[in-house]
Amino acid sequence: MKIIIPGVVLLSALSMITIARADSINNVHDEASLIQAVSAANSDPGITTISFNYNAAIQLTAPVIYSGTQSLKLIGNKAVIDGASAGSFILDENLTAVTTDGTLVFNSSADIDISNLTVINSATRGIVINVPADATGDNISVNLYKVDILDSALFGLHIDDNVDEFDDGNSGSKIGIDLKVTRSSFTGNGTGAIDFDGVRVDERAEGSINVIILSSRIDRNGGDGIELDEAGNGDVYTSMVKVSMDGNGYYNEDDLDDGIDIDEAGPGGIEFSLVNVSVNDNKDEGIDLDETGEGSIEVHMRRVTALNNADEGIKIDEEDDGDIETKLHSVSVTGNGDDGIQFTELGEGKIDGKLRKANASDNAKYGITMEQWLIEDEAAPAEDPGTVKIRNTFLSGNGKGNKIKTNNIYLN
Repeated sequence: MKIIIPGVVLLSALSMITIARADSINNVHDEASLIQAVSAANSDPGITTISFNYNAAIQLTAPVIYSGTQSLKLIGNKAVIDGASAGSFILDENLTAVTTDGTLVFNSSADIDISNLTVINSATRGIVINVPADATGDNISVNLYKVDILDSALFGLHIDDNVDEFDDGNSGSKIGIDLKVTRSSFTGNGTGAIDFDGVRVDERAEGSINVIILSSRIDRNGGDGIELDEAGNGDVYTSMVKVSMDGNGYYNEDDLDDGIDIDEAGPGGIEFSLVNVSVNDNKDEGIDLDETGEGSIEVHMRRVTALNNADEGIKIDEEDDGDIETKLHSVSVTGNGDDGIQFTELGEGKIDGKLRKANASDNAKYGITMEQWLIEDEAAPAEDPGTVKIRNTFLSGNGKGNKIKTNNIYLN
């Protein structure tokens, strides 16, 4: 027996949403039924699941906003949400987009789980999770399975734990962000204004960023393919398996962007693991990791290609108190517009690691550069050298020669 949610009055019987269980709403198939379902979840913390009709095509005329306190699961059943008319943005005097809109907006620190759903043509951002500034307790968990976000004007996916509307400053909540993405895609986003990415995570104040991405594509976005930006007390943990981050960063010709860009500032480090990953044909770096303040960068890569990027293929910079620790196996960096691989340690710290079965060929500058400085361009080393073990590594056709360029690094 179908039980109609009290107070819901729709245009016809076909427009009704139904409760299959006390905690579940089914039969979401158009804008009216989606709004009613999310409104019901906002007011009733017992509702934890919203299910769409199979292959539903939903045209939105305004953003749909979830503000409940309970964990919420959206079961898309291959539904497609078109956000071309959902929300708007303005450009300030610096041509920076300003908006609070998104096609699907979650103003909550509760866990969000979305599966088998496509969001297309968003006039602003595709899916947005705004972490409340007063959130405490466990990290927010965002889980996307078979979610495609395509052709958003601004961010495809934006998880925002930053109270500043321009994502500046260091003010945010006391919790961190856990993001897991599986068999999903983010393509063609960030083509309506400068500096908007396929996936963007902003974390400030207390808390870390924890990201796992599996069997997914983050390609052809106007800004970075993915940017993880952490400032305050916290780390960035990233693990990717079978992921492409290709062809990103083309929108702003004056400030081109990367395949993946991770910035960590303040106390905390970066742990970064890639297996079977491509970062090719991006308009700035393929991989760009920057860590400043107390904390180190630990990198593991296996079967990674960084080909034909406009700047470095793989660039890792650590500044202040911390080390760079690397294990790279079966990595190919060819045809990049600067160095193929570039590691720079500035301040107190060392570069240590292993490089095995690497191919660095036809890069515009050096195939591989590893430099360690206490003070940049110091006349003589002021600290003990770092150590990198090199095995079965091949360099050829690089513009500045085919020897590994080093400063205060012992190669063995």
